[in-house]
Amino acid sequence: PSLRPGDAGATYVISRWAGGLGAGEGASVLGVRAVGRYFEAPEGASEVERHNFHHAFRESALIGVINASIAFLPVFVARLGGTNFEVSLITSLPSLTGVLLAIPLGTFMQTRRNIMPWYARGRIGSQLSYGLIALASMMLPADRVVLGILAVYAGATVFQTATNVSFNIVMDATAGTQGRFELMSRRWSIMGAAQALSLLIVGAVLARLPFPLNYQLIFVGFALTGVWAYQYGSKIRVPDHPHTARGDAGTSALVRVRGIASLVAAERVFLGFEVRRFVYAMSATLTLPLVPLYYVRVLHAPDQWIAFMATAQTLSLLIGYALWRHQAKRRGARFVLAAATGGSALYPAILSVTTALPLVALLAGVAAVFTSGVNLAIFDRLMSKVPAGYGVTFNSIDTTVVYVAGSLPPLLVPVLAAQLGISGALVVSSAIGLAGAVLFALDRDRAAPVAEPIGVEAAE
Repeated sequence: PSLRPGDAGATYVISRWAGGLGAGEGASVLGVRAVGRYFEAPEGASEVERHNFHHAFRESALIGVINASIAFLPVFVARLGGTNFEVSLITSLPSLTGVLLAIPLGTFMQTRRNIMPWYARGRIGSQLSYGLIALASMMLPADRVVLGILAVYAGATVFQTATNVSFNIVMDATAGTQGRFELMSRRWSIMGAAQALSLLIVGAVLARLPFPLNYQLIFVGFALTGVWAYQYGSKIRVPDHPHTARGDAGTSALVRVRGIASLVAAERVFLGFEVRRFVYAMSATLTLPLVPLYYVRVLHAPDQWIAFMATAQTLSLLIGYALWRHQAKRRGARFVLAAATGGSALYPAILSVTTALPLVALLAGVAAVFTSGVNLAIFDRLMSKVPAGYGVTFNSIDTTVVYVAGSLPPLLVPVLAAQLGISGALVVSSAIGLAGAVLFALDRDRAAPVAEPIGVEAAE
């Protein structure tokens, strides 16, 4: 994993070692062949599926390295003197931007011949922002540095929104005939392993170098790794949108919007799923800024412990993805979704009464097992309820729903923290999450039918 340009070779060696050196001397002794197979498509995959699995898995390893930033960007802002409101903006700015742009971007991308270029551009744009964040912290005066970082991150969320709108469609097409659980459990396992290794190295760097130089170096490393990940992600092949789903080039914006509204309103299965999704997402996004605040303001946890807790989470994800893939085969995705959301929703409440750092790290790992099931099952259930050919349109609406839920923490976190304390706010988050889990458990397992084309007829 890359912390400085010279360190970038580590992930490359692992990737090449796993993907291309399995037949070399001593490979069977070291288990390289088994690792290499995990980075490739299952037996029976088509040529395109093999190509896509190859690039998607290597991209995921590099994204896993970059995802270590999720644990440390809010901490960086807090250590720079950011208020509770400013720290909460780090986790909610993507939501605020997405509320405004997800549907317009989805409508635009639905009319494009192919979604892949927009996915790749969104990835590289958002990942390069970490280099700009490091630069802003070096150049700006102390009283403006937090606002400068927030401004850079706000710009990055535009690219992030494009990626989030297109992600599910790209991954659904990449899965092909091999199944969503097969692709995503392996992709996210690879990502989690890379993130765990990255977190260990990042924690060591943070402990050994002075502040803020330590954070600045790791953010530059994340940006360089993003450039590398782009080389893989941009080569994934997905089918073009059907012409009927793209609509006519001459169709006016008003007619197209009316057509989309009519199309979505007719999909009651999808709308019911989104109601449940909103309730649970509100809990999940409320928890995100509260956890780092609890670590810093209540536990006074050092950076090394924060890195260790994040590492415990990412390693536990590997266990969770294997566990829930097995459970999905035995009991179905509906069971996985209900059980995983219920277990994950309990985490904030239990955390609120836990003060011993070893127990907090253990709790973080257990919670991550449930989180992995939520990730897999929501992706699978969402795509099963989206009409064929209209993935971008419906996914942009799903993204907007999640973003609307995520826009609430900047308003709720300061109020809840002031009235109930950070621990009390975590309990409120758990209560909301449990309500969402109950709604998912009551959801009937139905897939969406094929919808009519977007156009004048649909609008009428």
